[in-house]
This record gives sequence, C-alpha cells and structure tokens, in this order.
Amino acid sequence: MAKVNGKPVTLAAFQCRAAFMGLGGDPALLEPELRRAVLDGLVTRMLLLAEAARQGIVLQPEELAKRQEQLFSKLAPDVFKHNLAVHGISQEQWQRELADQLLMEKALRLILRPQIRVTPKMITDYYQGHREEFYRPEQILAQHALLPNKGMAQKLVDQVQEGKDMSQAAEQMGAPLAGGGQPTWLSRGHMPPGLEAKVFALKAGQLAGPLPSPYGFHVLRVTAKRPASSLSLAQAAPEIQKKLVAQKQEALAVSLLEELKAKSVIIYDQQFLDKGQVASARSK
Repeated sequence: MAKVNGKPVTLAAFQCRAAFMGLGGDPALLEPELRRAVLDGLVTRMLLLAEAARQGIVLQPEELAKRQEQLFSKLAPDVFKHNLAVHGISQEQWQRELADQLLMEKALRLILRPQIRVTPKMITDYYQGHREEFYRPEQILAQHALLPNKGMAQKLVDQVQEGKDMSQAAEQMGAPLAGGGQPTWLSRGHMPPGLEAKVFALKAGQLAGPLPSPYGFHVLRVTAKRPASSLSLAQAAPEIQKKLVAQKQEALAVSLLEELKAKSVIIYDQQFLDKGQVASARSK
C-alpha cells in the first residue's frame, strides 16, 4: 500500500484506521479519495511517531490512563463496548489508536509550543476584531421536560406543585428530564420564538407549563437567571490566548509535516490507491 522510509503501512493498520473513521474494513469498497485520505493519515502518523522517538518523546502510562478516564466518564461501559463492536474494533486496537493519537499530540505540543509567541497586542487585536464571539445572551438555569400531549404535561405540573420531585415524576411518566434531571443553562436564540418569550419571562423559582411548541408540550422550572453580557478583555484573554496558540500550532504542524515528508522516502502503491487491492491479493 505504502512505505515510509522502508517501513510498510500494513493492511491491518489501514483496516483499523478505516474502521475508526466509520468507513468499514474493506479498502476495495472505498472511493479512491477516501483510500488516499486514510493512507495519508497513516503516513502522517508514522512520520510523527518516528520524530517523537527521535526526540525522545514518550507517552507515560498515567497520561493514557487519565485520557481513558475522561472518555469513560462521558460514556457508559456497555455503550462503549457496543460502539467498538459495531465498527469491528477490539478494545486493544482502540487503546493502541488512542495511545498513538495522544503521543502525536504530545509530540506536536513539545516540539512546536516553544516556537509560539502570543503577545498582549495580539490578544487585544483579536478581541477588538471579534467582539461578537464574547457576547453572552441571556440565560436561564432550568429543569426541562418535553411531553407528547397537554394532559401529560399538566399532570407533571400538578405533581410538582404538590411537592413531588420533578425529575422522579417525569421519569415515572416515561419522559425523563433533559440533562439527566439536573438543571441546565438555556440561552436565547435556541427555542421557537413563542416558547422563548414565555420561558424567559419567568422568574427564578417559577414553574411553568404546559407550554406548547411544534415539538410537544414543555414544563420548566427556573432556578436561576443570567442577564445578557459581554466578556471584558481581561475575562476573554485566556480563551483568546488558547485560540491563538492553537491556530499558530496548526500552521506550524503543517510546516513540520512538510519538512518531515521532504526528508523521507514515501512510496505509494498506485494500484492500491486506484482499486484498493494490495500486492499479495493481486498476485493470487
């Protein structure tokens, strides 16, 4: 399929990477552009991992464990295993893929960050030119239930007014609250206009419903409100700093990759790119 400085890109690596991208494992079934994209990604990985090794950059076990913990905190174990099975990926393959990705991120960070400089003037200029990014619309913190008919919505309102826990009552009616039952922040501009006007007229502590919309009938209990505001330069500076560093690192990463490619011998199998056939399969 391809060789990078004499080292082959294996079919197993291609199939695994394609599966991670949701493309299936048979390269012959992919469009040539997709085959090239997967192969280019594998070549990039080989170059970056080789450069990391050359510079003595390694991934520590605790770094991998920390990222796994972060991912698992957002996804139930059974859902995670199901997703892997659907794409034909083993847990070991997933772990290797994650480890490679983390090592590439670490290598780029350690190699490129020393070259990046963001000055106070750059931050100020960005803030002045992108003020709309730092506007925060009015928000409410609320528990929110969406029910299919007015009768169910009214029943939920009645039960909450009688002192029943809103999350438990909605769960028993087969309409669990958004956000797992915890209050979530809702912003203007994300609801049907008629519903939004009623919701944002509520005061903290108020319960409202049934409120009709094209999606059904809503019941909300507001626990807090935030007025519309704009972040000051001082408040926005950390976010701007992070964004500018990321932009500069991305540009430097492109240059680094071009430099690594220029110093390497990379050979693509054109037959594989055109038809998805590997040499061993063609020789049979």
